[in-house]
Amino acid sequence: MNPNSEGSDENSVVVGVHSIETANDGSTKRQKIVNSDTTNDFEMVSSQETHEFGDHGSSSAQTESLESRLHETSSHLTQADTHNDLSSLFANMALPGHDRRPDEYILVRQTGGDAVAGVTKGNLEHLPTKAEFNASCRLYRDGAGNYFPPPLAFERIAAPQELDTKSRFQHKLEVWNRAHAEMGITGTNIFYQTDKNIKLDQNYRLKPEDRYIQTEKYGRREVQKRYEHEFQAGSLLPDILIKTPQNDIHFVYRFAGDNYANKPFDEFQRTIKAQYGNDTEIKLRSKSGIMHDSKYLEAWEKGSADVRFAEFAGENRAHNKQLPLATVNMGRQPDGSGGMTRDRLVSVGFLMHNAPNSPWALALKKGELWDRVQVLARDGNRYMTPPRLEYSDPEHFTQLMGRVGLPLSMGRQSHANTVKFERFTEQAAVIASNGADLRDIRDLSPDKVQQLTDKDVLIADRNEKSQRTGTYTSAAEYKRLMMKLPEDAAQLLGGPADKYSRDFVRPEPTSRPIIDSRRSYESRPRGQTENSL
Repeated sequence: MNPNSEGSDENSVVVGVHSIETANDGSTKRQKIVNSDTTNDFEMVSSQETHEFGDHGSSSAQTESLESRLHETSSHLTQADTHNDLSSLFANMALPGHDRRPDEYILVRQTGGDAVAGVTKGNLEHLPTKAEFNASCRLYRDGAGNYFPPPLAFERIAAPQELDTKSRFQHKLEVWNRAHAEMGITGTNIFYQTDKNIKLDQNYRLKPEDRYIQTEKYGRREVQKRYEHEFQAGSLLPDILIKTPQNDIHFVYRFAGDNYANKPFDEFQRTIKAQYGNDTEIKLRSKSGIMHDSKYLEAWEKGSADVRFAEFAGENRAHNKQLPLATVNMGRQPDGSGGMTRDRLVSVGFLMHNAPNSPWALALKKGELWDRVQVLARDGNRYMTPPRLEYSDPEHFTQLMGRVGLPLSMGRQSHANTVKFERFTEQAAVIASNGADLRDIRDLSPDKVQQLTDKDVLIADRNEKSQRTGTYTSAAEYKRLMMKLPEDAAQLLGGPADKYSRDFVRPEPTSRPIIDSRRSYESRPRGQTENSL
């Protein structure tokens, strides 16, 4: 109740904005105290009482009565002061957890078909029940603005390395439950259980036929795991999550031929920020189910947001659109002088079209020479052996082999590891685009080499053990990813190995989506920036 308003409720004493009811038992009613200032209240009452008793003289009985009433009034004023203090206290008292981010989690629910709706913690109309929390896909924010579904958020909880597997899980579970209590989330299911009906291959990965989830309207989406509860575990999330400055949530699917076909992510981002505001955040879903912040992706790998944006619609961001889809190495033949000719990778498409009845073309059609074939990956920036592409991207492998007229059986061949790595080692360290074929860069004239650009050059990749992998990656992709060049490739190119990597600065570590609040070094940042990198 407003303390300055008029009223005639005889059973209440107004103190600040609170109303304290009195017993309706016929006792003397107290006058309403309108002004909450202690000094003014006392002066007002004293004057009234003095005037009232002044009409009856100044006998001792009257004096005692006056003292009694003054004492009663003083007690009443003390109570009023207390009520005023409490009123002021509650009016300004912050709620528990008031300093937590209002977007520290997002609840996503299915609304039919592929459609979903999301709401941030701060925009909830009511606190969901435990069952409602567990029926939703809960997304937890980390310090860089990425959002993690339950199994991946749980996986990233820090645990002491000295603990055994069982103890580590128990430690994580305790942190998980405590963090949920602090966030006010009563539904704590982790949803880490995988679908027991789906068997893994010998490398504990999904088999090709199980790596995709079919949407109703937008085609297939690749996933890394098949969970028992696919929606709650984040496998059915749309491609793009948009969070406005008001913490409203919007989801977007991409598809072939949509309004942003062959357009860069930057154009999409400009449109979205023009519509919702410059502080709007855009998250792009990974195959694991993490909604990665676009700025985070760019901080790790320049152009990665654009690459992922394109992949959603089946597009790529190839640096050189003229590279052959598949090549066959016609080099490494006896040169008549006791040596071997250098690598010369000729376009399979060119060979099949211009010399379809040649021995090489006929052998390829039968599935022979498979270990001389290189096929272009989906991104258009690297070549792989047929078995490697068939394993890593079976859908693209099938489409590509059909286009160039090569049998799928090439993807199911293999040599012993010793033979395989020996042949990889013998391959050219650097090859360059030269029309319909790719040549060992040592076969090109100095003038031709000078004319080459990064997109014309491909590097023989090495793994962390410095072994050749049998793959070739565009030098332009090395540059985009700011990767260190293999030493042998750098020497042939006449530059340092850190030509592209010297300026790379790894982003600072950020807080995990679920942290142990008892550990000071994991305290959750409270900043309001999009990205705390």
